[in-house]
Amino acid sequence: MSDEIQPPEGAGPDPGMGEAVICADCAASDSAARDVDPVDRMPIPGEALAGFPDGVPQGARGWRRAEFLRNAALGTAAVYAATRIDWTRAFEAAAAEPQPERKLVMIFLNGGNDGLNTIVPVGEYDAYKKARERLARERDPVAAAADGGPGSNVGSIPMPGTNGGHAWAQVCVGGQSNNGFDRGFDTLWGDGGGGPGSDLAVFPAADYTPPNRSHFDSRDYWFSGNTEKMDTGWLGRWLDLYGSKENPLQAVSLDSNISKQLRAAGAPVSAVTGLNGVQFRVKGVWDGLIDTTEQMAPLSAVPTGKGNEALALARQVYGQTVQVSRSLRNLAGAPGGAGYPNSRISQRLQLAATLLAADLGTRVVTIDWGSFDTHGNQLGSQDPQLRVLSAALAAFRDDLSARGIGDKVVTCVFSEFGRRVESNGPGTDHGAGGLMMLMGPRVRGGFRGEFPGLTSLDRGDLRVTTDFRSVYGSLIADWLGGDPGAVIPAGSFGTTLGTPILK
Repeated sequence: MSDEIQPPEGAGPDPGMGEAVICADCAASDSAARDVDPVDRMPIPGEALAGFPDGVPQGARGWRRAEFLRNAALGTAAVYAATRIDWTRAFEAAAAEPQPERKLVMIFLNGGNDGLNTIVPVGEYDAYKKARERLARERDPVAAAADGGPGSNVGSIPMPGTNGGHAWAQVCVGGQSNNGFDRGFDTLWGDGGGGPGSDLAVFPAADYTPPNRSHFDSRDYWFSGNTEKMDTGWLGRWLDLYGSKENPLQAVSLDSNISKQLRAAGAPVSAVTGLNGVQFRVKGVWDGLIDTTEQMAPLSAVPTGKGNEALALARQVYGQTVQVSRSLRNLAGAPGGAGYPNSRISQRLQLAATLLAADLGTRVVTIDWGSFDTHGNQLGSQDPQLRVLSAALAAFRDDLSARGIGDKVVTCVFSEFGRRVESNGPGTDHGAGGLMMLMGPRVRGGFRGEFPGLTSLDRGDLRVTTDFRSVYGSLIADWLGGDPGAVIPAGSFGTTLGTPILK
């Protein structure tokens, strides 16, 4: 479910427009975007709770690590590392090392964003209009309905440099009441020619073949970088090869859970939700929230004894969490850059900019956001989210520039699949050939992937013209650094795009 948008009461398929195909896994789709716990269960011996207020219930023992570290956590939520670490030495070393120049932000649009109603193929408007019926956007801007309700503003704005072939959804363009922020995708797109000010690259049909329309499977493929099951994520494997063995802030999920993209075999990574320290609400112990950062610190020094792996793990987790929390709290008063519109995705992007600008060695940030599974009420759900997203990303670009790191950050926006070309009436069902975008001053703007057209579909879906793993491979080779073949399992798609994606 989107942070900003709640579906109207009673929203769903319109029985008069045909029955939508509601997938069995849609209801639980949000949770699938997150990682599973690296260790399934962590018993907490009574000795580890020494020094805490009396009355800790016996039921606390045997809590899942997620329950203990994530339940109502408002600050640093989790740290995952497969190695034992001397945290004082690790953070001192990280501060002394030269900070990496190139950084990557991955933004996952949860649920399967409809690319055809984000970038409208106006060059094939008749086919688009016929397939989309009530969902089709107009060729030109249209006035909002008198009531100004959701989905009323359904026009499109031509995209420069596309020879009249494509247009932005009007809600993606600056000046469309984007939470009072007069920026949008159009300011990132520029003239679409890849020159100065053209900082947005579009891959209009990025996916894998053959397509799998399951939320769960598709996310796993995109996050792992492979269409066969893997325990690690593509960025986790890159970190294992080229990242730090000691710094958990080198890769951060801005969520209470670690994205599978970052799951590594040995490299430490973190999940962070704020800079205000670790705060816990423990049922039956404290009635309110208490900053327990320093109260937890002694737990990292509890003697473990021989063979007490559970206690050793508890000590490690507490030590990591406290050290990360202290580092983040030092950033709370750091000066910001440009302003943002008022939205949850803006808050996360502002936090990302703060981390990336700090001397903490952060190379990668992941964000999972939105609810784009639009089987019904698509205009009422997708449009407000696109408006919020476009304004937030434009603000993020301005913020990074104001902090002096604009040319050091590449941002990738993607979803687990696209939607069917033909609508089901009020919405669209799971499809293939989704929209993928890269953003940043070093990105070659414009269409960097072929639009396959609407007259030659693959079983009702857009034909895939860009394998997403080729984009990943190019990000490794051209931006992060390293051998793509060592990270992305090679296949017929190739490991890179073959053409530079950077200026």
